[in-house]
Amino acid sequence: MATIAKASEHIKPCNIAQCERHNRRDEDYIKSLNPARIYVRLELTHNNEIYIAPGMEGVTLQQHYDYLKALVKEKTGRAMQEKDVEYKDKNGKTRVRKGSSPIREGVVNIKPDTKMDDLLNYVNRVHERWGIRAIQIHMHRDEGHYENPEDKSTWKPNLHAHIIWDWIDHQTGKSFKLNADDMSQIQDMVAETLEMERGKRKEETGAEHLERKDFILANQRKQSAELDNEIAEKRDRLNTENGNAIVSGVANLFGKGKYADMEKENKRLKEELPKQKAAMQRQYQKALDAERNHHTQQLAEKDKQIEDRLGHYLSTLSELLRGAVKAVVDYIQSGYRSFSYRQECDVRRYMNSQPDKEEAADTVLNASLPFLKSNECEKVKGQLSYIVQDMKEEHQQNQNRGYHM
Repeated sequence: MATIAKASEHIKPCNIAQCERHNRRDEDYIKSLNPARIYVRLELTHNNEIYIAPGMEGVTLQQHYDYLKALVKEKTGRAMQEKDVEYKDKNGKTRVRKGSSPIREGVVNIKPDTKMDDLLNYVNRVHERWGIRAIQIHMHRDEGHYENPEDKSTWKPNLHAHIIWDWIDHQTGKSFKLNADDMSQIQDMVAETLEMERGKRKEETGAEHLERKDFILANQRKQSAELDNEIAEKRDRLNTENGNAIVSGVANLFGKGKYADMEKENKRLKEELPKQKAAMQRQYQKALDAERNHHTQQLAEKDKQIEDRLGHYLSTLSELLRGAVKAVVDYIQSGYRSFSYRQECDVRRYMNSQPDKEEAADTVLNASLPFLKSNECEKVKGQLSYIVQDMKEEHQQNQNRGYHM
């Protein structure tokens, strides 16, 4: 029976040639494998599944790489940096600036019952959140190993999927920049979408409320170290004061003298240490839970205030404009990179009711200002501009079709 791995996706620059050989199961690739390390059971290969994004059918990864390379040049005016470059920082230290990775590959653990639709749901969530697009998905159910090569019943499958990501923003020609928090959210999405147990979160190792946790943890470690030092000092003093090993041994044998007393104290401290550490751990967890509850309560109160303000404000607007403003506020609160399908529909519904699309976009933006910070205002303005441009192009296409008729 297969052991279910924890949900995760490990994303790295894609080795295009090796990746395509592996995913296509080329004959020369199969022959090159070391049987002592990995097996591909060709009789199981028919269980594999492949997804190719629309517009990518028949396009090799190398061809798509060349396309992205040209796109970067067109959008930024600079050639894509393909190789690592060494440079000196202001302190004279040699550092390496990594070359661009326009195509990246992620390996995702899957379950025996994972379907391609599950993975498509996951990559669509990633695209909606950050704009990154999956161009290929390869589900592999034919890889694994025999725990005992002589016994075919000891086969242990390695169930996984390779996701090939287009890591370039086609509007700017720049690589997507994801920080540690973004990567943690990706692991959350994998676990939630595939309904698998998630690997350890960074919050468990010190990410959430870092300053507070560091303070508590430092105190816990300090107290634990003090107990350890106390035991060590007792042991050192014991060896010094008893000096003569024979005398010490005799004294210990009869349970008399300073040696015997110190051994009892040493034993007591050893027994006490785990209890002390457990008590400190409970104290630490209690303080952490209180801090999280306080933070959650603050967020809930803030959300309620926003909802109350939003409800009162929206009641003064027309129905269609009300829907557009609500969509903008939802977009900002979601933290997504772009409007969701539903949010864009609500905005378009209002703009379709107005003759001047640019003026309609300004109206939506101005009506949303009470709920936007300056940086959020720019994000919304950019999204509205994209919609205006799309609507203009759609209008022009409709006119052209009418002209040819």
